[in-house]
Amino acid sequence: MIKFKTIQTKIKFIYLVITGKIKKVNNFIEINQNSKKNIKNILMIFPVKEEAFRVALYSFRNLLKVKNVNYFFIVNNVYKHHFHLSGYVFDLFFNVKKQKIRINETFYDERIINKKFDMIIDLNDDFFYDICYLINSLNGYYKVGLKKQYSDYFYNIQFNLSETDNLENGYKKIQLMLK
Repeated sequence: MIKFKTIQTKIKFIYLVITGKIKKVNNFIEINQNSKKNIKNILMIFPVKEEAFRVALYSFRNLLKVKNVNYFFIVNNVYKHHFHLSGYVFDLFFNVKKQKIRINETFYDERIINKKFDMIIDLNDDFFYDICYLINSLNGYYKVGLKKQYSDYFYNIQFNLSETDNLENGYKKIQLMLK
């Protein structure tokens, strides 16, 4: 069954690339101290799976709320009661059997879905088609994620976890960008 889902995902992905609905993100970005000052809206997508969610929540536990920066979070509804970071929080619903993800309808409000995010951060270490498709459709200058299958199409900043790195080290690298 898992092999069928993998093949089905590859077919969807290839179809969307051929039709132009998924395009590689702009690889030419500029990162410097001045560009960090212009960041006003940050969207963080927390991991769907429990173990990675707990590591991410622990790693970002001291995320400082920067003045004049709006934080938007997408969190798995199952773990939302553990979530304590301040900002706008939207629910994510994960159907384990179908490997399908659905975002709460309030996220698709015109003010949110059409918002220009300065930074979109995906903290999932696994490839989730629905999340990556959402990231591709959102307007954002920096699209940050961990290196995984097809990540070149969705992120212009990728962090590679080597065999010796653990997930927490990857999150620390991402956190350095936010300081």
